Amino acid sequence: MAGYVLFHYNIIDRSRINELGPMSAPIVEKYEGELIVASPVKPVKGSTPYAGMVMYKFSSFETALEFYHSPEMTELAKFRNQVIEGFATVIPGHSETATVVASGYFE
Repeated sequence: MAGYVLFHYNIIDRSRINELGPMSAPIVEKYEGELIVASPVKPVKGSTPYAGMVMYKFSSFETALEFYHSPEMTELAKFRNQVIEGFATVIPGHSETATVVASGYFE
């Protein structure tokens, strides 16, 4: 089982972007997450308005949701929203997808 938090974004304040990772690291660690992607992106098909991606992996979809909606992440969002723009999503790993879909989460 696994759950993922994905941020797909553009940097709007390059002077402070390097602060964001170190600020989020202790929160990720608290929820026993793992940073698996932190990279610019280049579409190989189609297009995207966003140039960067960060993805965290957690032990379950529920843990990923708990992390994203945690008080610490809510506080960090105040800073994050000044530095990047884009979207975030919480998605289940393949083995949990059917259960999450059946729960009505995506409706």
